[in-house]
Amino acid sequence: RKRTIAQYLHRFREFTAAMPDATVVLRPSGEIEWFNEAAGRLLGLRAPQDIGQRIMNLVRHPVFIQHFRAQRFGDPVEFPSPDDEGMILSVSVVPYGKEQLLLVARDNTRLHKLEQVRRDFVANVSHELRTPLTVISGFLETLADNPEGRLEERQHALELMSQQTTRMRHIVEELLLLARLETDQRPVRREQVAV
Repeated sequence: RKRTIAQYLHRFREFTAAMPDATVVLRPSGEIEWFNEAAGRLLGLRAPQDIGQRIMNLVRHPVFIQHFRAQRFGDPVEFPSPDDEGMILSVSVVPYGKEQLLLVARDNTRLHKLEQVRRDFVANVSHELRTPLTVISGFLETLADNPEGRLEERQHALELMSQQTTRMRHIVEELLLLARLETDQRPVRREQVAV
C-alpha cells in the first residue's frame, strides 16, 4: 500500500514538474509543502529552503496578498513576477485534497504585450481618422458661417476636404484589407523567387 501511494506521489510530482505553469501545494495557512521547477522560475521559489515558508512572505505583491487573505479561490489575479518585474503572472489558488491549496501561476506576459499592441493600434487608427474629420468639420463650419465667401476660398476648402476624404477612405480600405488577411484561411503557397 505504501508503495502504491509512493508511486502515485511520484507520478504527481513528475506530472507537475513537466508542466510549464508554476504549481505550489500549500497548507490552508499558506505554508509551502511542495512546488515544481516552474515555480522557481516564475515565482522565485528555492528548494529546499522555501519549503515550510508562508507563500505571502515570499510572494509579497499587495494584489496577491489581498487576494490570498480574502480567499477568493478560483478567481485568477494578475501581478508582476517577484523574480522578474517584466513578467506578468496570472495566479489562481484553488482548494485541493484534504485541507490543502493548489497555487497555479502562468506567464501571461505575451498576452499583455499583444493587448498593449492592440490598444496602441486602436489609438493610432483613431488619431489617423480624427485628423481628417477635424479638417473636414472645420471647413464645413467655415462654409456654413460664410456661404457667400469668395469662390477661390470655397474651391480651396472643397479640395482640402476631398483630399482628407480620400485619406480616410484609404485608411478604411487598409483596415478592411488587414481584417481580410487576418481571417483568410487559405493555405500558404510557397515558391522560390530570385532575390
